[in-house]
Amino acid sequence: MTSCMLTGRAIGRARFSRRPLVVAIRQSRRMAFWCATSLSFAGVANAATTNGQPGTAMPSSSSANITNTKQLEEVEVRAITASAITQAPVQSELDATQPQSVIGLDYINNYSAPTADYASIANIAPAVSNISPAGPGLGESKQMTLRGFSDNQYNVSYDGIPFGDTNDFSHHTSSYFPAKMIGEISVDRGPGSASTLGAATFGGTVALRSKDARDTFSFIPTYSVGSYGTSLTHLELDTGRIDSLNGGKLIASVQYNDTDTANTHSPMRRTTGYLKYVQPVGERTEITFLSNYNTIHFNKPDKGKLTQQQIDTLGRNFGLNTDPTSTDCDCYNYQDKNTDMEYLGVRSDLTETWQLDNKLYTYAYTNGSHESAYVGTKSSKTAMGGYYKVNNYRAWGDTFNLAHTDDHGQLRVGGWFEYTSNDRSSVAVDYGRGGAIDIMPGESNPYAPYKYTMNDRLRTTQLYAEYAWQASEALTITPGVKNVAFTRYIDTPYNQGTKLPLKYHQTWRKTLGYLSANYRLGNDWSIYGQAAQGFLAPNLNQFYVPDPRLNRARPQQTMNYQFGTVYKTDRFNADADVFFIDYNHYPLSAVDPVTHDDIYATAKGARMHGVEAEATYYVGSGVSVFANGSLLDARFKRSSLDIPNIPDSTAALGVNYAQGGFFAALAGKYIGAQKVYNGDFNPDEATSVTATSNSGGFWRAALSLGYGQNLTGSFIKSYKLKLQVENLFDARQQVADSVKKGDTYYLVLPGRSWFASVSLAL
Repeated sequence: MTSCMLTGRAIGRARFSRRPLVVAIRQSRRMAFWCATSLSFAGVANAATTNGQPGTAMPSSSSANITNTKQLEEVEVRAITASAITQAPVQSELDATQPQSVIGLDYINNYSAPTADYASIANIAPAVSNISPAGPGLGESKQMTLRGFSDNQYNVSYDGIPFGDTNDFSHHTSSYFPAKMIGEISVDRGPGSASTLGAATFGGTVALRSKDARDTFSFIPTYSVGSYGTSLTHLELDTGRIDSLNGGKLIASVQYNDTDTANTHSPMRRTTGYLKYVQPVGERTEITFLSNYNTIHFNKPDKGKLTQQQIDTLGRNFGLNTDPTSTDCDCYNYQDKNTDMEYLGVRSDLTETWQLDNKLYTYAYTNGSHESAYVGTKSSKTAMGGYYKVNNYRAWGDTFNLAHTDDHGQLRVGGWFEYTSNDRSSVAVDYGRGGAIDIMPGESNPYAPYKYTMNDRLRTTQLYAEYAWQASEALTITPGVKNVAFTRYIDTPYNQGTKLPLKYHQTWRKTLGYLSANYRLGNDWSIYGQAAQGFLAPNLNQFYVPDPRLNRARPQQTMNYQFGTVYKTDRFNADADVFFIDYNHYPLSAVDPVTHDDIYATAKGARMHGVEAEATYYVGSGVSVFANGSLLDARFKRSSLDIPNIPDSTAALGVNYAQGGFFAALAGKYIGAQKVYNGDFNPDEATSVTATSNSGGFWRAALSLGYGQNLTGSFIKSYKLKLQVENLFDARQQVADSVKKGDTYYLVLPGRSWFASVSLAL
């Protein structure tokens, strides 16, 4: 145990001093492996983190370096010395090469709603905005933006594996990983280094990390109840280290969430299972198997957005009704989704200087959606019809990183390969005939009732090389290069829009350059700078044109520049940055609120620049205060129009308390003003805007209260009680989402809600 403590201290000191970390890691490597799989580095709790991907200033943040991995073990009652570092809801790292906000496990467990998804948790970070009309984690996030980028312009990853829809690279916040399956979230606001993997790295990465198994046996049941008839049951089992399996350990959990949500007649039921097993092999290697499965059934309001007249007449919480003669009946508007993700990871110290990290993975998304109800089917003018939409895909892939540490720095080479096959269709059904296909008797065209039916496939390859050069004890410079290639395939007998057959493929590729530097001004202060290129293939809406020879779809390309500073002490923890992004071929996509058809346009270019900052100050006696914020100017180049659906600023303020088993927080989040235009406007022509709507900025507050205690002489090792109140002051707010025929359609934010939880450790 003494050697473990010395190893952790040596590496911990290296992270917060000018001593080259390369030397510290190499000297301690032989004795560190077994310790590293269990140590949490208490001396730098919550400060030394990794987001599951390589590419920060020094090898300490490389996912290949198994000797320096922070363990994300859930502990119901944690004894941590209070400081600005341990109590900061968001913070950056001294070795950062781009702006980041790391959100730790304590914040996720103690200061978020038990129903939360990653979007509602990440909302506390600067430059992040999120709207959850159904309640926290109780439905899909709407308008989640990161530094002015919409959901399909930044990455989301889980343990370093990027995931998302194959058609437009967007994500489904409630469909994969609820809060209890997340150990940490790092909101990286920038393209990262060459080794940062993902389809849309230029917009940033919301990097989720899975929870680790505890070193000792435990069984942790949690039960939560709250507003909207919500109940949540979560059971977690940790085997602890199993000596007969050479120290292998397992964490397994299952969760069931049942809720009516904040919208009328729009219930949701979700069941999630999670399993992670880590097996040491010899003294230098560990193998990890992870599986996450999620099934969800929910009633989805077909409108999703309301005009002011509808809000006034139907109510702010209107979702659906129970009238079978209405297109808003819950009997015609519902979805069933199933998702899973599995990976087999191998991490190994091949030698004292070579490390390997490889993950072979698969994930899938299956969605059957009843939507767009209408009156008047082919068989009856009064019968109710609708559309049954299918979106099924499975991805297979591999992420690979090989790192070599020498006296001057670390070389990292590797890549990412993924192949996804996606079946999509939308067919009219007749509910008057039991949901049969809505087709005319004797119809000879088998595709007549379809909007479309197609198979599209996406093949992604990224290869990179970078070198983190330790130019001096204080300065690290990391140049890198990455080659990216995207190939889209489409095979459809009845294409979306044209209703014609289409079969072809197209490849887009580019070699991207990266350069970053981090300079330590002292043990507690650093500055950094970065310049990097970005690239993203056209989405499916740009691809399925009637004649492939006329396809002028262009990939999105960016040039990103940013500079920042990080300061960390026990008393005061802060970071700030400025950025500028030059964007070519900026895409706009939306769904018409009336016809539900896709609306798509591409601007020749856009420019985005701004400033971001976050800070925490420890007052004393367990009390700390925090604040963060961002300012953004995002405009189309040719028209100077503001980019729609993007807030011009964000802010967060709050106070935290943690002492003697009690914890509490009062926090407020501000989302700034934004604009929307008529859906058919040309982003390059200001005169094409014939209707504009504005949403003013707004604040929403949350209150967290809790108490936990460790017990002795009882089969109950500890317990924790928690109360979370969202929208504490019951603010009534709505955000403009789109404009159609002079009417503004709004997303309506829910009123005050509460969630109470009790958890035990047995």
